[in-house]
Amino acid sequence: MSSFSGLNRVKHLILTSLAILSMMVTTACIRPLYGPLAGGSAVQRELAAIDVAPISNEVGHYLREELLFNLSGGNYTSLEHKYKLVITTSENTVSAAIDTTSGRADAAALRLTAQFKLTDLNEKTLLESSAFATASIDRLSQRFAAVRAQRDSRIRVAKDVAEQIQLNLAAYFSSRS
Repeated sequence: MSSFSGLNRVKHLILTSLAILSMMVTTACIRPLYGPLAGGSAVQRELAAIDVAPISNEVGHYLREELLFNLSGGNYTSLEHKYKLVITTSENTVSAAIDTTSGRADAAALRLTAQFKLTDLNEKTLLESSAFATASIDRLSQRFAAVRAQRDSRIRVAKDVAEQIQLNLAAYFSSRS
């Protein structure tokens, strides 16, 4: 009986050793997204060098402000821009729940889609992609509460889309090294 438990201990030791070895091999292949690039500049510096063009609607305003802060860390005005980011947005609101007695929509879903294009200063396209997010909206009978719920949902989707765009841009700059 003791030889059987000894055999289990050996199997356990071998499996544990293999797991540790595989983790060591795998971590050698991983590079931090915001780490230094082969060219010497960090991804964060490249992101901070992006000029975000104004976006024409309310949700575009929220999206641009989020991007400006996320890309530059809040230090947008003192940086020299090497890239330009142009974004077009479209939003769609769909009723998700209908009150059967009144026939009014109780809840809705707001979907924001953003098409974006990163160019250099010579207008050469470097990256073109899209991002989207959806947020729920409670449709309330009080007018102020309904307006505020709509605005809050626009802010939420703008933050989500800004994070997606930032990650796409960071992945692009990281892969260029």
